Amino acid sequence: MQDDSLQQIMASLAPEDQKSIEQLGAEFALKRRQLLLFQHPLSTLYYFGACAKSSAWNGLKWSTHHPVMLWCVVPLIAAYAAVKPSGFAEPFVSEAEAWVQYVVWWVGLGVLSSVGLGAGMHSGLLFLFPHMLKVCLAAEKCGNLDFDVRNDMWNSSEGLFCNTSVHRTITFWDILTKVSPSAVLWGAGTALGEIPPYAFSYHAAKAGKQNEELEKMFGMQSSDADHGLVGSVVVRMKNWMLDFIKRHGFVGILLLAAWPNAAFDLCGICCGHFLMPFWDFFGATFIGKALLKANGQAAFFVALFRKETRDVIMHWVQWALPTSIPGLTLQQTPAQFLHSFVTNRIQSFQDGVDRRAVAHGLDSRWFYQKMLDSFTSWQSAGIWLRSQTPSLWGLVMILFIGHFTKDCVEQFAQSQASYEHDLRLRAKAQGLKQNQ
Repeated sequence: MQDDSLQQIMASLAPEDQKSIEQLGAEFALKRRQLLLFQHPLSTLYYFGACAKSSAWNGLKWSTHHPVMLWCVVPLIAAYAAVKPSGFAEPFVSEAEAWVQYVVWWVGLGVLSSVGLGAGMHSGLLFLFPHMLKVCLAAEKCGNLDFDVRNDMWNSSEGLFCNTSVHRTITFWDILTKVSPSAVLWGAGTALGEIPPYAFSYHAAKAGKQNEELEKMFGMQSSDADHGLVGSVVVRMKNWMLDFIKRHGFVGILLLAAWPNAAFDLCGICCGHFLMPFWDFFGATFIGKALLKANGQAAFFVALFRKETRDVIMHWVQWALPTSIPGLTLQQTPAQFLHSFVTNRIQSFQDGVDRRAVAHGLDSRWFYQKMLDSFTSWQSAGIWLRSQTPSLWGLVMILFIGHFTKDCVEQFAQSQASYEHDLRLRAKAQGLKQNQ
């Protein structure tokens, strides 16, 4: 027999007992909102640690009992452990390792991009789009596409090496085909990262629970006047998305997933809230994100990064923009300035890739191994620290990753606190019910 929900228990209580439970719930909600890393670090880290421990244990139990794990993953791992030390079929094993690393890298970056209810790390901007630029530059340099894109992943700073000296005509579609697998894998990861909001909302709705954060997202608890001008616009957009999903279902989710939609987390929450079947939600999300959006973004950036198509785009921009700006004296037209800026940025990126490739050729060890050697003395540590002054782009990456980590820690902590507070509310309500 399934336990009664908190709302069912409260319905059977006296009005004064219901009020006491609601007051306690409001106190708990205020405490959850205060679980911020810079305001209450110890409490936040405590709940985050409890969430990580619980998630790891539940994940381990689930994976050890899942048929795919028992009948596919475990035998493959056992076969790999037996074959790898013996050196048997070494070329095949090395190729399999490279493909596994390639898939895990791009799918993992995709998950990091979308997981976290809007706090995802912008891994497309940090990794995928620079990867596309590397492929375009390598194609121009080599005069062919006979290089392995799997070299550009994990700790690799090698760049993309030309394997042959044969030059041939390389079209836009050739390069798009070369970068498309990475883009699709990354898009598949972004689709997988949308599962947690859906699952959270689905199980809450199935259990008959009211969720304060969910109701706030849908704008159901307060009027537009409570949100201000900008807030009311956001609430109306969210309610429009909710209505759009209710009316169009699978096709609506696919359309919302097929373009860079920063609010797509709400789609997952909406679908879970209305108990949409998992495969309807995930299927539409996968098609939209992995097949349509990722390839569309790849086509745009290949067109921008490939010299021939970039020149055509800049010609259109020059035609569209005015030749001068009233009140300003410019040495270049706006279109010429934009063209030279993009070209210089791309050349600067290429120079950085070349420098890192040379450094990697001299010392191909992992980053942490090089860093440990630099801390053998105070003098060498000081030299290393001064040499690690980040570039502007490197600083942006550090800020992005730091913000992502902070938001994830806070969200996991608040989720764990919500779970524990719910248990305490149910226990108190059950006690009041038994004392009646």
